[in-house]
Amino acid sequence: MAMELKNSMFIHIPKCAGRTINRILKAYVKGANDILGENKDSHFLPDTDKQVFAFVRHPATFVHSLWHHRARSNRRAPQWNWQDYLRLERVCKSENYNTFVENILDGKGYVNDYYNYYVSKYQNVQFGKMENLVEDLIKILKQNNEDFDEKGIRENIYVHGANNKQTNKPISVNESMTYDQLKRLITESEQELCRKFDYHAF
Repeated sequence: MAMELKNSMFIHIPKCAGRTINRILKAYVKGANDILGENKDSHFLPDTDKQVFAFVRHPATFVHSLWHHRARSNRRAPQWNWQDYLRLERVCKSENYNTFVENILDGKGYVNDYYNYYVSKYQNVQFGKMENLVEDLIKILKQNNEDFDEKGIRENIYVHGANNKQTNKPISVNESMTYDQLKRLITESEQELCRKFDYHAF
């Protein structure tokens, strides 16, 4: 998914609050328009001379969200509709969550590659973090001189995601995998990504 604004363009990295951001941009940013490919590909990556921005999230909660997304079937896609053009999904796919996590931990940079698939063609991408969605989005819109309703964004943003069934709150980093797995993710398999975005175990 890509959305063109007056001075910038939002590129949606899957499982990083893209649908929420898309809804907010349409509702509260003047001149926001979806861009779809010739085949209505929701993840079409258009060329642009405008400033590109995207959002990422902690790799632990990303991995959790991606697996649970693939485990579900809905009107858009069948269960286990792994996307083989993405290295992480092609190599690491499993119908068992712990196996999926271990497959990712056995390699290097799977999540980093996943994110880069969507943004590597663009120069000087601005990044926000899903964990700080409201403030980062407003900061980016201001930096790009977009005409937007800040009050509307602050009062109406809500991030949908895989929730803890007991608390009905988004899964935390520490709930997404074991402590040992989390440590390996941050210090080994996704070290580059975690350093770039300052992601930690806690």
